[in-house]
Amino acid sequence: MVPFNDTSEMHHSAKAGQPESTRQEGMLPFRARQVPMMSSLFRGMVVSSEDSVRRRLAELLRQSGLTPVLASTVADSQAALARDKVCMLLCDECLADGNYQAVVEIVRHADAKAPVIVFSRAGDWPEYLAAIRAGAYDYLAYPPAPTELHRVIRNAFLDRDR
Repeated sequence: MVPFNDTSEMHHSAKAGQPESTRQEGMLPFRARQVPMMSSLFRGMVVSSEDSVRRRLAELLRQSGLTPVLASTVADSQAALARDKVCMLLCDECLADGNYQAVVEIVRHADAKAPVIVFSRAGDWPEYLAAIRAGAYDYLAYPPAPTELHRVIRNAFLDRDR
């Protein structure tokens, strides 16, 4: 189940003649403000060693209808996964005691089936490929554009439900 009221298929008559990509771009503000159906049932974890990054990503999770669970290290994320069931992880590329690859492994061993979205400040193509090969759902530049992150979160739920 997706924690969004899905308005992605709504079409405005004034935009009916525009190409699909233009219509979708016009819908992005609606996606960013979607109302959660049962947000208290869906938890998303933010794993970052930097407090400001954790706060920013937690706010973006709230806007997506998820209740944030915060962790600052790989060890904290492992303890939080044992304690809380999460449906999504947002993870910084580098952590104080490891990196996103350790978090992806923890998720895999916990059989959580939660998509892990990795954030990088440098982000290049080889790093993106390495993250995807390691098992990350996506690899985004930090700071993310809110509409882009909401789109990736929504797509991760849709992919998981298939």
